[in-house]
Amino acid sequence: MSFAIRRLVQRRLYSSTPVAPTTGGSGVAAAGTPNEWVAKRNAVQAHAAQTAGMWKKIFFYVCAPGLLVAGVYIKRVEDEHHAHMEHLKHERGDEPLPEYSYMNKRQKPFPWGMNTLFFNPEVNKDMSQAA
Repeated sequence: MSFAIRRLVQRRLYSSTPVAPTTGGSGVAAAGTPNEWVAKRNAVQAHAAQTAGMWKKIFFYVCAPGLLVAGVYIKRVEDEHHAHMEHLKHERGDEPLPEYSYMNKRQKPFPWGMNTLFFNPEVNKDMSQAA
């Protein structure tokens, strides 16, 4: 454990660059020249603020409306699909679907019963009644 901590601390110390000593908290080096590190940090903070604002605008003006339009489109398509399936049920009447030997084959039940985990009584055959 101490090896990992020592390695982490050494890596941190090696990655830092020395900064000229400052006089007080003014950000001006002892020789009277501006502290480059403080200027660079301020530039990075300004750039981060601009970039965050840009991505915020992209989300609210591009992504959110796109998601809304896609959601409305998918809702319409699914409603049409449901109406089509209801039409097929009325057209077919009480006639059952053909029973093929290779469909709905169960050698042994699932741990939760004979039906699959995604069982939907509107479209799937209830295997617990068929067995």
